[in-house]
Amino acid sequence: MNKKLYLFLFCLLLLPLFIFAQEAGLPEVAPPTIITELAVLAGLSLLPYVVMLLTSYVKIVIVLSLLRNALGVQQSPPNQVINGIALLMTIYVMFPTASQMYEKSREFIHKQPPTELFSGPTAAYMIEIADQAKEPMRQFLERNTLNKHIATFYQLAYKSLPETFRPSLKQTDFIILIPAFITSQLKAAFEIGVLIYLPFFVIDMVTSNILLAMGMMMLSPLTIALPLKLLLLVMVDGWTLLIQGLVLTFR
Repeated sequence: MNKKLYLFLFCLLLLPLFIFAQEAGLPEVAPPTIITELAVLAGLSLLPYVVMLLTSYVKIVIVLSLLRNALGVQQSPPNQVINGIALLMTIYVMFPTASQMYEKSREFIHKQPPTELFSGPTAAYMIEIADQAKEPMRQFLERNTLNKHIATFYQLAYKSLPETFRPSLKQTDFIILIPAFITSQLKAAFEIGVLIYLPFFVIDMVTSNILLAMGMMMLSPLTIALPLKLLLLVMVDGWTLLIQGLVLTFR
């Protein structure tokens, strides 16, 4: 299990590369240059954004944040806890995809890698691994993206790209799948957020009307509504149901 987890994290490291990966062998290049070092560092700097945007992280962290806002507590759980839960659930959701990516590129990974990190052969080696492992990620994005969003970004790309690129443009290209996946996840997250807000909104409305009818206008409705919201969340085991539901939304 630990070995597979390490392989999963390694696959995440390669995600910035598969977007631009090309089918090519390892070329013979010169020793590391400043350009090569900057390129490798730039790829590593993109890793957090890749984890956030190309995985289940976006939907999970937004839904958890909306739940906290619906409860009316701004700092409980804190942002660090929400991000930690979202990251852990992301690993849980993405593990099957990462395993498939490893299986696709296992033979090439086991070859002797270049000894120097900041070198041309190392960059080519990582790009080749990413090229062989990109199909499972493509399939994950397709499964969890709305078709109408794919069609929308295909039309945008077709209009904006030069004419020489248009004949080879496909709806399964990463330049189309990635933004379509992000917008699909945002749409789904806010749809779930609306459903989360409804019962807590009812509690707020009922509490406010009761206090107004009793003439207790000086008492903040939040003082009464917050314990009721927490009681409702605990009684239905809300955190477990929400996390379970979020995980099951991914295919």
